[in-house]
Amino acid sequence: MDKRMRASFNESRTWVVSAAGDGVYEVHSFPNVTVDIIRHICSCQKWQLTGFPCAHVVIVLSSSVKDMTEYVDPYYFTQTFRASYSTSIHPIPTVWMPERPVDEDFLLPPLCKKPPGRPKNKRIPSRGENVTFIRCGRCGKMGKHNRQTCKNAM
Repeated sequence: MDKRMRASFNESRTWVVSAAGDGVYEVHSFPNVTVDIIRHICSCQKWQLTGFPCAHVVIVLSSSVKDMTEYVDPYYFTQTFRASYSTSIHPIPTVWMPERPVDEDFLLPPLCKKPPGRPKNKRIPSRGENVTFIRCGRCGKMGKHNRQTCKNAM
């Protein structure tokens, strides 16, 4: 954590800080950034996204002589890390090892019987395939039918 703070401070050493109001500061860098220390907001949005003060916040805190650790999210402290592992951690159920309650009934897939006879094979034409129109010998119209499949009345 200290290494990151030092790196942020070295990055922001040449920037100028000016107070803009109650807890609001303007950092003159490229581009200019507004920092609100009270609401934990920086206009570059790195502070809100990571919970760790960005270089703009570090230069504001160093110029106003405030403790920087108060503005770091508790996630980055070793006490939080140790507290998360203080209790036992149980394995997470996976696809290969699902968690199954003993008293629960299981729904099995339906039994599918194969229909008798040969399966039908009808080719599905692709989108770009051109359909050829033929002239019906029975009704004389152009279309996708012929004399045997014609449904028009005589």
